Amino acid sequence: MKQQSAKIGVREYVSIAVLMVGTKATEDTPANLYSQVQNAAWMIPLLSAGFFFIPLYLLIKTMSLYEGKDLFSVIKKILGKYLGFMVCLVIFIINSFAVSFDTRTYTNIIRSFYFTTTPTLIIYAILMFICAYGAKKGLQHIGSVSYLIVFYAVVSLYVALWLGTKHANINSMFPLWGPGAFVLVKEGAQKVTIFADFFLLTMVLPYLKSNKAFKKGTWFSYIYICIQISMSILIFVCMFDESLGGTAYPFHTLIRYISLGHYIPNVEIIFFIIWIMAAFIRFTAFLYINALMFGNLFKIKDFEYLIPSLATIYLMVGFIPEAPINVSLQFKPIIWSTAGPMFAGISILLWLVALIRGEFKHAKNKNIM
Repeated sequence: MKQQSAKIGVREYVSIAVLMVGTKATEDTPANLYSQVQNAAWMIPLLSAGFFFIPLYLLIKTMSLYEGKDLFSVIKKILGKYLGFMVCLVIFIINSFAVSFDTRTYTNIIRSFYFTTTPTLIIYAILMFICAYGAKKGLQHIGSVSYLIVFYAVVSLYVALWLGTKHANINSMFPLWGPGAFVLVKEGAQKVTIFADFFLLTMVLPYLKSNKAFKKGTWFSYIYICIQISMSILIFVCMFDESLGGTAYPFHTLIRYISLGHYIPNVEIIFFIIWIMAAFIRFTAFLYINALMFGNLFKIKDFEYLIPSLATIYLMVGFIPEAPINVSLQFKPIIWSTAGPMFAGISILLWLVALIRGEFKHAKNKNIM
């Protein structure tokens, strides 16, 4: 299968971004944040978005110097062939582990709440097979399907949250600053990994219709997702209060509580179907981006042939933790503490090197910027 020449527009790109990053509100992220800062957990996405804004802005500004180039091509051009290769390899490895442990988290959710008697390996294999099949279809198909699903995914989330507010207590959000402002700022800086996917999305820049479309889509989805995740966590805090720290997957617990009136109870299957489609799109996009990274690293033109092999490797790595709790408490925290700060550091480094080399001045003289 050859790489597609067709490009995606702003609406497809925004749809992919919303499904990739926005779904973090429906996994174990709210519980992890609550365990660190208690009832002020809803402020962390706002603070992290603020901290990651400057590195992302500098990265997009640097990328604009090289029209039509992806992240890895820009890194190699700025840092040189050998250092650039090492930096790109580290990014690929970190993202590979992140995909492995995130897919395992979603497998744990599906088995814990919906298919309790099905072996974990079967669920995991089906998840990876569907995502690999979707990724092999190419970015244009991923964007089109994302655009079809994103509306239902967003609406179902808001409906679930709205129904959940009937069981919420607004007093649970107090004291407003939780453990204190200093702790909040510290955790906000450490949790920039929430928005690290926007760093990875620069890999698909050459497949968008223009750099302008990329910038517009990135900033729109960045602000929207920040608000969506923060609002979701606030409602989880008001609904679960102190028990949120022990509720690994609050969204799925919430949809078990809610009902549509007295005559339509047990509506979680409706939310589950929409959620699982969003999850398929999320990891389909990740698999495609990782294959794109691998192809760029080792100069493999038809990188889409690599997707089934990568999916199999990620399945084997993700299956290493014996228990679901090991994924949340041992493996994912390592990725959370390294990916975001490292990607932010690389973004700033690229901008600094480009500035010192006079790339911005040359681009201004050539009227590129």
